[in-house]
Amino acid sequence: MSLRRVALFGLVLLPFVLAATAIAGVLFLRQGGFAPYRIPHGAGRIVAADAATVARGAYLAKLGDCAACHTTRGGVPFAGGRGFSTDYGTIYSSNLTADMHYGLGDWSADEFAHAMRNGVSRNGVLYPVFPYAHFAQVDDSDLDALYAYLKTVSASAQAPSPNRLDFPASWRPALIGWRMLYYHAAEAAHAPSSSSKPLERGRYLVDGLGHCAMCHSARGARGSLPPQGYLVGGRIPGVGWYAPPLDSRQLQRYSIDQLVAYLSTGTSLQGSAYGPMAEVVYNSLSALSAEDATAIATYLKNVPPHTQPTQRLLPPEQAPQPGVVNLGADVYKRACADCHGDDGRGKDAAYPPLRDAASITAPDPINAVRVVLYGGMAPTTAGNPRPYSMPPFVQQLSAAEIAAVINYVRHDWAGLPSELTAADIAGMHGIVLD
Repeated sequence: MSLRRVALFGLVLLPFVLAATAIAGVLFLRQGGFAPYRIPHGAGRIVAADAATVARGAYLAKLGDCAACHTTRGGVPFAGGRGFSTDYGTIYSSNLTADMHYGLGDWSADEFAHAMRNGVSRNGVLYPVFPYAHFAQVDDSDLDALYAYLKTVSASAQAPSPNRLDFPASWRPALIGWRMLYYHAAEAAHAPSSSSKPLERGRYLVDGLGHCAMCHSARGARGSLPPQGYLVGGRIPGVGWYAPPLDSRQLQRYSIDQLVAYLSTGTSLQGSAYGPMAEVVYNSLSALSAEDATAIATYLKNVPPHTQPTQRLLPPEQAPQPGVVNLGADVYKRACADCHGDDGRGKDAAYPPLRDAASITAPDPINAVRVVLYGGMAPTTAGNPRPYSMPPFVQQLSAAEIAAVINYVRHDWAGLPSELTAADIAGMHGIVLD
């Protein structure tokens, strides 16, 4: 190829190269530019470690449910190692104890705040299973209190488990590309006090340390959380449960007081918490102050109804067959009605109603299937010290009977076209029981 042709080819490509460079530059700036990758070094600021600050940090750690993610089942609190399944493999949580080598023992307050807000630490770019996009909205005083508390957590020399990820997810620098495409750096908010307007305080708690959107939002490409999916509900990645929408329409059956009771105790006249939500109530929300529980309930009750149609994951929209409806009604009468009532309205706070229950009205039937298969129990809390449990029916009902009764309840009481089959139920026997 002659020099002239090479030059001509270069001139043709030049506009495309410049455009691509400009787009990459804009995306890089949107995720924070170079600032997230400048890790603070040295001793940094001195954070107060008085009893009041540490106590507030302990409360904030509860609110953020830090121990749940950073503790293995039966393991040392905050020592890390809990696995999170993703489409690309398993990511293990880090050690947050005061250990000098494996934990946060030699971290400064500045380095801690930087990792929380920017998702980049001395170990590299953090995977977005760590909700740094939410923690970026936590103000300085709350991060300092949280840091002061974690520095008091007994040291554990537990080495972090190595992640088991496919390439390129296993290569941390590739996360910069993910951030450029899906992450938009947010500025820290000022924490409204407990005496502030409940709506402002509730938004701060829900979108910040509470990171409710991590479970209750619809996922976009490659595990991202696009703004249009905010609190619209969705299948929780790697867990096998569906988190329902959180907005004024979904929560209209709750009064503020009833929603406060649900958040604080795990139960109310409108229903009880099961699965991952039961764990969140037990480990986190049950510790909420009355003011903060009210603030969260107030904010969620004021989230505008979602206009985006929610995808029906299962099943296809078909009219139920009469024989299946009759089988479902028969199974309900002999296996469910004694507790939930012939009309599905439940019995006081002991047995929750099925009419209008989130597991029945959800577009995804997975929660109803899981509870029927394996049972469930609301969390034990101060406000509900002896919760009633739902027995498992996996060994009492056939897959066809389970499909029929769920179809019957969802069709008759939620108006949903539900055509689960025995094969669908059999396929769900392998769902994660974490």
